Amino acid sequence: MRFPLFIALPLLTLTGCSILPSGSGSPINWSSHSADIYRQGNLPSSNYKVVSVVNGESCQREYKAAPASESDALKALRADAARFEADAVIETQCFNLKPDADSICYSEVSCVGRAIQWVD
Repeated sequence: MRFPLFIALPLLTLTGCSILPSGSGSPINWSSHSADIYRQGNLPSSNYKVVSVVNGESCQREYKAAPASESDALKALRADAARFEADAVIETQCFNLKPDADSICYSEVSCVGRAIQWVD
């Protein structure tokens, strides 16, 4: 059985695509860049600009594994904010999501916020 060309061609053209930022310099070390987290209703006193909406998730994929945690979801949120070289994340909210029948997670925590950069 041959793989149809109309399916293979678009897949081959997408192999070089990425949604992650790229540049001519060295890659961003996401683990070393740690954005401050400001919870909902607590805003920084410094001037800032919003650069993106960011999110992070924690998922318990195995029944006997550790449950999803807010700290893991916030760590993922910081990693997402680092992609935008954010200094902080404001209006951060975390939610414990209940699994659906078709969910791959036994427990899940999702955090969302706005990534910001300080302005002079």
